[in-house]
Amino acid sequence: MSKLGIIDIGSNSVRLVVSEVHKLGGFKILVDIKETLRLGLDVEINSMISNEKIDQCVNTLISFRLLCESMNVETIISFATEAIRKSSNKEEVLLRIKDEAKLDVTILTGDEEANLDGKAVINSLYVTNSLVIDIGGSSTKIAWIKNNELIKVDSLPFGALNLTHRYKLNDLIDYKEEDALKDFLIDSFKTIPWLFEEKFENIIGIGGSIRNLGKIDRYKKRYPIDTSHNYNFSDIDLISMYKLLKSKTLKGRYKVEGLSHDRADIIVASSAILSILVKLLDINEIIVSGGGIREGIIFNHIEENFGLIENILEYSLNSILYSHNMDVIHAKNVYNLSKKLFTELKPLHNINDSLLKVLKISSYLHDIGISVRYYDHQKHSFYIILNSQINGVNHKELLMAAYTAAFHKKDRINFCQYGSIINRLDIQNIEKMGLLLRISEALDKTLIGSISIKNCTITEEDVTIKVESSKDVSLEIKDALSCSYLFKELFGKNLIIQD
Repeated sequence: MSKLGIIDIGSNSVRLVVSEVHKLGGFKILVDIKETLRLGLDVEINSMISNEKIDQCVNTLISFRLLCESMNVETIISFATEAIRKSSNKEEVLLRIKDEAKLDVTILTGDEEANLDGKAVINSLYVTNSLVIDIGGSSTKIAWIKNNELIKVDSLPFGALNLTHRYKLNDLIDYKEEDALKDFLIDSFKTIPWLFEEKFENIIGIGGSIRNLGKIDRYKKRYPIDTSHNYNFSDIDLISMYKLLKSKTLKGRYKVEGLSHDRADIIVASSAILSILVKLLDINEIIVSGGGIREGIIFNHIEENFGLIENILEYSLNSILYSHNMDVIHAKNVYNLSKKLFTELKPLHNINDSLLKVLKISSYLHDIGISVRYYDHQKHSFYIILNSQINGVNHKELLMAAYTAAFHKKDRINFCQYGSIINRLDIQNIEKMGLLLRISEALDKTLIGSISIKNCTITEEDVTIKVESSKDVSLEIKDALSCSYLFKELFGKNLIIQD
C-alpha cells in the first residue's frame, strides 16, 4: 500500500487529504483537515492576494507538508484553483510556496476541475443522465454525465465567495440585490447552450455548500442516517431552504440546525446558484456527492498506478475489507454461496434481482464488526456498513444491507428507528436475505471454501439444498441446519441439506 497526500488551495479554504491506497483494491482517508483562509475574497476585492493571506497560506502549507512527512506520505499532489488562477500576483504566491513550503503547485483550469469532479462522480455513483455542479468559492464547475461517461464540461467564474461580496449577501439581504443576482445567474447559465439541449434526471451536487444544504435538510426531516454521500432532496426542499436562509440575518443563520458556522455568511449565494439552475432546467431531484476534485485526483492516481476501476461497488467493498484487515476469501465465499441460494430459491422468496447488491454488501461485510469486538460483532457490522461510503448504492439499500448483515447472528431486530426509510416489505426481504446469509456463512464455517451448492429442490413441504465437497462437511451442515426453525417460519417449509 502507499500513502497519497493531496493539497487543495481553494478560494474558500486550503485543505489536506491523506489517503492510503491499497494495490489490491480500495483506499481509505487517513486525514482530512482544512483552514478557511478565503483567498478568493482578496482576489475579488483587490484582484490579488494580500501579504497577510500569503503568509497564512504558506504557514498552513508548511504544516501540511510536515504532517505528510511525519506520516511517511510517498506522493504529495498540490493544486490551486480559481483564486490563485485569477490573482494578479500568482507568480509571487507560487514562488513563496515553492521556496518556503517546498511544494510545487499546479494551477488547474476550470475545465480540468470539472473533469476531476466528473471522475469522482463516475467512480462513486451509477449515473444514467445527470448534471454535476460543483459550487466553489470563486468558480462553479458543471459537467454532463450520461451512462457513467463524461460528455461535456464547463466552468463559470463565480462562486459563493465572490457573489456574496458582489451582492452583499453575507448578512441582511437587500431584495434588489437578490433580484440582480437572479438576473446575473440566469444570463450566465444561458451562455452554456448544451445545458438546455438535454433533459437531466437530476443534479449531482459537489462541494461543502451543497453537502451543508443536504445536512440542513436531514436535520429538518430528522433523517435517521447521518451520511452525506448519495443523500437526495427535492427541488421543493431546496426552495424552502433558500427562502429560510435568505430571510435571516447572519446571526439568525447561525441558529439554523445543520448549517456550519463557517459557511453561514456564504450559504445564501450557494443556494441561490443551485435554486436558479434547478428552476431553469426543471429538475426535481438533487443528489449530494461525498467526493469532488480531491477524490478525482485519487481516482486518477489509482488508474495510473493500478488500472481502471471496473466495478465501483466491488472496489469500495474491497477497500473496507482491506482497511479492516478482514478475511477477503471468506467474505467472497459467503457471497458466492448466498448468491447461489438467492438464484435457486427465487420462486420461494420472490425478491427482485435489484437487491442482489444488498446481499453482496451484507455478505462481504457481515463479519466486519469483528475488527471492533468479536462478541455481538453483528452490532458493530451494522454500524460500520451504515457509516461507510459504499459506492453505487442509495441510503435505503445501504440500510437494508446493514440490517441483513446484522440478521445473520440475530433473529429479531428493532426496525423502528428507520421506519421513515424502510417499509414492511423491505423488512421481509431483509429477513429472507439474512437467513440465506446465515446458511451460507455456516457452510463456510471452516473459512476455506470447501463447499459449493450444487442445486436446490423445492417441494410442497421441503426445500433440499444439495452441496458438494471433497471433505467431510457434517459439521458445516449441522451448523447450517441450526436455523431450520427460522427457515420454516419465513418460508413455510422444512430445510434439508445433503451432501
